Amino acid sequence: MVAAKLPRGITLLRGRYRVRIDAYGATHSIGVFDTVRDARAALEIAKGERARGTFIPPGIVRAERRAAEVRAQTEGLTLGEWAEQWLADLAANPDRSPSTVVSYRSVLRTHVLPELGATRLVELTPAQIAAHLARLRAMPSRRHPGARANGVAPNAARVLRSCLNAAIKRPDVALDSFAFPEAPSQARVRPVEVDGDIATPGQVAAMAAAMPEHLRAAVLLAAWCALRLGEVLGLERRDLEHLDDPERAILHVRRQWNTKAVRLTDPKRGSTRSVAIPASMLPMLREHLDVHAAPGPDEPVFTPPSRRGRRVSQTSFDTHWRAARSVAGRDSFRFHSLRHTGLTEYARQGATLADLLERGGHTDVSVALRYQHASAQRDRELTARLDEVVVIGPTADGKPD
Repeated sequence: MVAAKLPRGITLLRGRYRVRIDAYGATHSIGVFDTVRDARAALEIAKGERARGTFIPPGIVRAERRAAEVRAQTEGLTLGEWAEQWLADLAANPDRSPSTVVSYRSVLRTHVLPELGATRLVELTPAQIAAHLARLRAMPSRRHPGARANGVAPNAARVLRSCLNAAIKRPDVALDSFAFPEAPSQARVRPVEVDGDIATPGQVAAMAAAMPEHLRAAVLLAAWCALRLGEVLGLERRDLEHLDDPERAILHVRRQWNTKAVRLTDPKRGSTRSVAIPASMLPMLREHLDVHAAPGPDEPVFTPPSRRGRRVSQTSFDTHWRAARSVAGRDSFRFHSLRHTGLTEYARQGATLADLLERGGHTDVSVALRYQHASAQRDRELTARLDEVVVIGPTADGKPD
């Protein structure tokens, strides 16, 4: 028996029937069918649509269906779902600090998503965000109950704006634009330190003396080498070089203990640096390493007495620090202010702005400029001494001016 000839537009394909039709100057695939009957029916339908001018190529139909599915998914995307994608992208970026991602996640989880997280991105309005930020701004400060402001609203606004801006830049997220409301400005929350944020050299020495023996060097390094607490706790033996030579003694800032990421990370961006160590500190540092640090080059400089070789925790350090500053009569003095103290004294010795940027590991000139008042004060003091020897030429009456 001779098989019936297939009509034009239907061909066999691995035991099945493929249907194609010419339309709009091209050949379009209608589909592949199990029976010739189904194939004939599909071909007749396509020919009828072509004749009526209503034929739409199946490829276009499929593309429109996929686009509609994607659109439905993206339009259903909530702020909480997008925030999780955004944070995952940030965490995968090697140029992004892990502590920044941890901070962003904490701000969103604590102050944004409980109220706004279930809202679809396409339904989120500037008025909603403005009202939410107003409520955050009205909250009393938990750490400083008497403060006139809190730091929550500005932080929440900054993180939320970044999150939404990232969504706008993504073509697969259904958010084309967003008019973010005016954000609350950053206001000082921490009370001003009663005695200022600068200590005298004598007070620094008193604070160091009040610390346990294994932590005394930390206070002196923070002050006179201008280190942040994370940089102090991140120090290892190999970071202190040539301690037997005052002309070459140097400290390298190569890492920090990041309390938010709970691990060692690179220093704050732009803060990797090497600073000269004052000669007066060298005997103390050599003794500290001999007595309190394990011998390996990558062993931490500051360790608990009972667990030599383990890094001292910031929680433990803070407990000792609060007690030590009280003994020295500076109850509100922050550890970070030791760094301010050291850089201020450094400026008083005549350091230039470039010197301050290098020693402090600053990338923002405006931050380093805060120490310039110290060198300006030094300039005034020296100028006043200069007045004692300055002689001005004779005046019109012939007498010295």
